Amino acid sequence: MEFKKNPELIEKPDHAHYPVCRGRLDEINDIGRRTFFYTIGVCCILALFSLLATPMHLVGWVPLMFTLKDATAFGMSAHFSISQLSMCFVFFIIALLGTTSRKIFNVITFFLYALMLVISILVRLTPFDFITAIAGAGGMFVSIGALKGYSDFKQLRNTEGYPIFSTILADHDDQKKHSPNGYNKKRFDKLLHEKAMRERNIAPNNTNGQQPVLNLTQPQSPVNNDIGAMPSLNVTSPVRNSAVGQKFVPKAHKEVFFSDCTLKIK
Repeated sequence: MEFKKNPELIEKPDHAHYPVCRGRLDEINDIGRRTFFYTIGVCCILALFSLLATPMHLVGWVPLMFTLKDATAFGMSAHFSISQLSMCFVFFIIALLGTTSRKIFNVITFFLYALMLVISILVRLTPFDFITAIAGAGGMFVSIGALKGYSDFKQLRNTEGYPIFSTILADHDDQKKHSPNGYNKKRFDKLLHEKAMRERNIAPNNTNGQQPVLNLTQPQSPVNNDIGAMPSLNVTSPVRNSAVGQKFVPKAHKEVFFSDCTLKIK
């Protein structure tokens, strides 16, 4: 089945379609999750009425085909209760599959809720038909986006970048495609290092392709006996002035105390 393509999801050069496609894919997945959690609540309510042996629309249609008892009141057989509980579980599984890549089950869930709403209004089964009518209306509201979402999802599956639509991984693939021997960071760095070394070896004033290594532990200048252009340091111990080592003693009557100060401190 061919669907009309969404122009916003068409592939663009330089992976420009990735952000829009990623956002649309997240929206479609959110529709499936919301529908699933809503269906869990509906199935719990329907399972409760199944334990009470009360037939309910949608999940009770198949069990009612195998019973001839009155379906307008409580007191259905245990076989009917088990069968209706099984149908609740089937409804739960259909909604669960909609959270996977099988988005067609979201569409099926939408039509099941629509059928539940219409039949609950047109056919009177029990006094609790209004519950299934409300559940059907709510389910249609929650899963209404599944129809357009399914067509967009079919388009996204055939779009470059699915299912991640990550620009980081795309850049990695581009580097791998255009790099020598594949994109291997260690090997690529090694190749750059070897290229730099070759350029360094063919530089002028270079003997035998190697740079002379200076020995900084020996004097490099025979005239000044120092290390290259570095000035020599005076490492002799300075002569100590004995006058500085005496203890400072202030002259008489020069001591100042805070108690004699005329300043007022708040």
